[in-house]
Formats: sequence, structure tokens, C-alpha cells
Amino acid sequence: MDNQWQISTPEEENMKSDSLNNIDDYLKQKQYRLVNSILVIRNGKIVFEQYYNQFNKNSKNNIKSIWKSIVSIIIGICVDRGIIKNLDEPICNYLEEFSYNKHIYHRVITIRHLLTMTSGIHWNSGIHYSSPMMTQMMRSNNWVDFLSDIDVSNCPGNKFVYKEWDAILLSAIIGRVTGKTSYEICNEFLYRPLNIKSKIWPYSPDNVSYIVMEGESNSDLSARDLGKIGLVLLNNGVFKGKRIVSEEYIRQATLSSLKNSEYGYLLWLSNHGYSCRGFGGQEVNVYPQYKTVVVIQATPTPSSKSYYDISKEIILAMKDF
Repeated sequence: MDNQWQISTPEEENMKSDSLNNIDDYLKQKQYRLVNSILVIRNGKIVFEQYYNQFNKNSKNNIKSIWKSIVSIIIGICVDRGIIKNLDEPICNYLEEFSYNKHIYHRVITIRHLLTMTSGIHWNSGIHYSSPMMTQMMRSNNWVDFLSDIDVSNCPGNKFVYKEWDAILLSAIIGRVTGKTSYEICNEFLYRPLNIKSKIWPYSPDNVSYIVMEGESNSDLSARDLGKIGLVLLNNGVFKGKRIVSEEYIRQATLSSLKNSEYGYLLWLSNHGYSCRGFGGQEVNVYPQYKTVVVIQATPTPSSKSYYDISKEIILAMKDF
């Protein structure tokens, strides 16, 4: 039983009813039948919580690429603890496969390049979230070695390309430097302090934790679990008075990267805040101006789907109270 949540007072509940109850009507109007959960947290309290399709507060939904933002937080924790020296270190300092001069740019790629999706490593996303390159990697016995054989098609730091490789390599670095999987580090320093219970993430033969692209995985979290991660971001690295990750890392992570004004350290940015996003409509939207976190979960379909407009409707409603 998770008793960490405060629910809005009756007075706040009345205000919420007037302002947010039209969200159900909005979902019906837009025919958003695949939305499973909507959770709104303001000033640390749940002010709106609605479930659909037989979901409830204990139901878990696959987080998809929200995992990438979680990996970013873990990198920040590793930097805070001195496990990783700094973000501008070449990744070859941690992954020896990138120190063999297989490619002229390998020694130039830094941890910061991975966080901002500017490593330059070639990526072909395939169709409908299914990449032949990913399939080949997953069949190999050494994922890092496989990635080190891929061509670097852009000078590191010069071009933003959203891809799986950069997050996978960050997970590999966490594993190499700690001697544990990135899941184990996440569980110890993020999930347990937040009272989040998750199954072990899948991992490769060379011990690289990763959330698989196709089918089911063990990356299922509830809306309330994701709300806690949103609160860590909103509160500059603090949850319930406990420091999880440094304020400086959160500050850097939520700044625009040089090659994409809408992207930070594995976080999507907007004029109003920043987001963790996953395929098929998984979203943790953080709005510092309104001290608000909006979580949306949905059942993915073969083609991508975003429900960011729901959050915009909620923020418009939030202005009323």
C-alpha cells in the first residue's frame, strides 16, 4: 500500500470538479478510447485522477521511452555520487569497444552527446517502431561491440537524431562503471526512495539493461509511479524532502540542447515545461509555472500516438484555480 499521496481537500475538490471534469467530455469528443490513465498533481497533491478501460490506481502500463528520461536521472545520480566524473568525458573511457579506433569519431563521442541524442551514430528507425538494426543488435551476444561497428554518419555534437543507440550506450556505461545493471542502480537510488516497485528490466548477454522495442517488457509502472518521477523533476531533484538527484543536474537536463531547442537530456521541452514521453501516448508532463505534473497512459497501437493536447486542456483548466 502506497500512503505517500495527499489528496485534494473538499474545497479543492469542488474547484477541481468545476475546472477539470470536462476532461472526460474532451476525451469522448476526440474519441481517445485508448487512454487508460490521467493523473494531475498540483502542489504535491492529487487534484484529478481518472482511469479508463478497466484500469485503476494499481494498474501498470508499459512506459516505453519514458525509460530514456529515467536513464537520464540515473546518469545524474551517478555524476552526483562521483561514479561518473563529468558529462564531457569520452564514452571510450567507460566502453573500451569505442577505444579501438574502429571509427575516427569514436573517441570524440561524450556522455553529453548521448544525453542530447547527438552521438552521430547512424540510425535507421524502420517502420512502426520496428527497426531491423535493433533486431540485429538483440540477436548479438555483445550489444556494445555491435554498436561500435556501426558507422558514425555525423560528427558528434553536430546533429540531433532521436535514436535508441544513445540511451542504450548510457545504460551500458552505468553498468560498466558500477558493476551492476542500470536497473539495479535505478532500483537502489530512484525506485526504492520513491517506493516504486518494478520488475527487473530485460538485459542483454553483455549485461546491458534495456526496455525492448517490441512486445511486452518489465517496464510497467502505474500512473502514480510516474507521478512521483514527475515530482522529482518538478521539485528540482527532491521527493518528500529527500534529495534524489542534484538541482544542478535537473537544471542542465531541462535546458535546450544546442542542436534541438525542444530537447534537453533525454527530456522533451516546450514553452511551458518539459516531458518524459513514450511510444503510443505515455507522458509525464511537468509544468513548473503551475507547480503541476500531468501523467497520461495509453495502450499503444502499431503507429505512434500523442495525447499532448490533453495536457494543454488540463493546464487551461488549471488557470481557473
